[in-house]
Amino acid sequence: MNINIRKVLSSDRDAIISIVNRNGNFTDEEKDCAKELLDIYLGNPEQKDYNFFCAVDKGEKVIGYICYGRIPLTEGAYDLYWIVVDPLYQGKGIGKVLVNRLESVLKDIGARMLLAETSSKPDYYKTKIFYERNGFTEIARIKDFYKIGDDKMIYRKEVS
Repeated sequence: MNINIRKVLSSDRDAIISIVNRNGNFTDEEKDCAKELLDIYLGNPEQKDYNFFCAVDKGEKVIGYICYGRIPLTEGAYDLYWIVVDPLYQGKGIGKVLVNRLESVLKDIGARMLLAETSSKPDYYKTKIFYERNGFTEIARIKDFYKIGDDKMIYRKEVS
C-alpha cells in the first residue's frame, strides 16, 4: 500500500475524529480524551506536550495517526499516547509504518525509550499483540488500575 506520513494539519481534524469514533474499542471517555489532545495540538502551536503525525493515502485521505510526547522530568523518555488506524485499513501494516516513523524521529532527537500503555480488557488483546510484534516488551502491570479486573499494561521499546 502506498502511503505517506506527515504532520497532522487542522484540515485533518474531522477525518481523525471520524477514525476515532469508528474504532469500536474506545469508550466515550477515551474518544473524548483523544479529541482533547488533538485539539490541544491543533489549537496551540506553541505547546510542546503532544505531537501528531498521520498516514495518508495517495489521495491525501487520513487513514491513521499517532500521538506522542516527551515525558516531563525525564531524559529521552517518550509516551506513545495514541495510535489509531481507520478500521477499513487495519491489518495492512499502517500501524507498523507509524511506529517505525516515530522510532526514526525519536532516534534522530536522541530519545532512549518509548513507553505505551493499554488495558488488559479482552477488547484490547489486539493492541497487546500489536505492541509485542513491533518490538515493545511488557515491563509492568498494575492490577485493577482502570477498574476491578482491568489492569494497566505498560510497554517499553528501546529507541537509541
